[in-house]
Amino acid sequence: MRTIMNKQYITGLLLLVGAVLFSSCKKELPDVKNTQVVKMAGTWWVTMTLNGAPQIDGDHVQINTFNTAADDGKQLWIQDAGLGFDFQSKVDVNLADLTFSATNAKDENSDATVTITAGKVFPDGGKSKGGHITDSIYMELQISSDPGNKYVVAGILRTKFDEDDY
Repeated sequence: MRTIMNKQYITGLLLLVGAVLFSSCKKELPDVKNTQVVKMAGTWWVTMTLNGAPQIDGDHVQINTFNTAADDGKQLWIQDAGLGFDFQSKVDVNLADLTFSATNAKDENSDATVTITAGKVFPDGGKSKGGHITDSIYMELQISSDPGNKYVVAGILRTKFDEDDY
């Protein structure tokens, strides 16, 4: 009789411990929100021209656009990851029409200033190397370390598909 009660006691105790462990594993997931500039942020494959002539050997290189710490929808960072100027500057944005610009913006990596005009993101406005529809970007860039030159930088949002990487 005592063995049966011990088995029932142990079974009940195991069920109770299992229920406590199972219920303690239920986690509340955080409410993840996008940044204010999510529609303009990303890694972009771009080319650069000067007076219509391809620069950087006509190759596609990367630039990055991402939110500022304030994440107020008024500015974003543009970071050169391959154009050759190695700049990182904050630009003003208009989220309603996905435009951006800067006049003599401080370059965080040098003493240069950056001016960007006609900056715009075009949703679904480009086609990747592999044929996928993706966003495109366009801007006219002047940098004080290269006075008198206005570069055209244009390209597409990186899809992260291997066949689309340059």
